[in-house]
Amino acid sequence: MKINFKIEIIFAIGLTFLLLGLCVNKFFALKTQARQGLNEKSFTAVQEALSVYRGDNEGRCPDTLEELVPFYLEKIPSFYNSKGQMSNAVKNTGTTDAFDKETAWLYVNDKTSPDYCTVFKNEKY
Repeated sequence: MKINFKIEIIFAIGLTFLLLGLCVNKFFALKTQARQGLNEKSFTAVQEALSVYRGDNEGRCPDTLEELVPFYLEKIPSFYNSKGQMSNAVKNTGTTDAFDKETAWLYVNDKTSPDYCTVFKNEKY
């Protein structure tokens, strides 16, 4: 009788840990999905702000992405990297190869570039 009780306790503890492990994995998966959703929302907000800026300024693009603040964006939005760290650092440059570890956004402000007036998100930092 005592052996059956011990087996039941061990089984209950094992089942509890199994369910806890499944819940923790699901929690982290949902957290990752939420960050990805926020990244897409941020990216869309920056693109829309650029579009409105151009509409208000006869098609002219801003020299820097920071020119969108505070009239077109309240602030430069944050972007989450794959490690869950967030940054809102901007690099205003003429090339799309200028991403580094800290840069979340890259804005191409070189008028001779085919990517002129385009913003890119750094999904690799």
